[in-house]
Amino acid sequence: MKELKAKVFPRIWAKTVKGDKITRDYMYTLSEAFDEDRLFEYVCDITRALDIPTPIILKSHTYNFVHFNIARFLAREFVEDVDFDYLSLENASGTIKPLPRYFSEDM
Repeated sequence: MKELKAKVFPRIWAKTVKGDKITRDYMYTLSEAFDEDRLFEYVCDITRALDIPTPIILKSHTYNFVHFNIARFLAREFVEDVDFDYLSLENASGTIKPLPRYFSEDM
């Protein structure tokens, strides 16, 4: 049986940046395959661990993370004031390819 690369549990490296310096960072490891519909849940877990507010997540953030392995949340995309210029989420485990909607792991 062919093994899927999407079964690798991805890691997301989150970092806050002020100017050109990293002020905080955190490595978040998912317990299952990446699901783009759960990105908000992942961001909530990450921001809770970093003790920062949760940003507004746009479709462009999800698209950029899935297709380019990075999403950047600017300070203006947070409802509360933050002490950094942006929050960057970067895929730290290679390419994230979500499982197709029609895929069944029972096959």
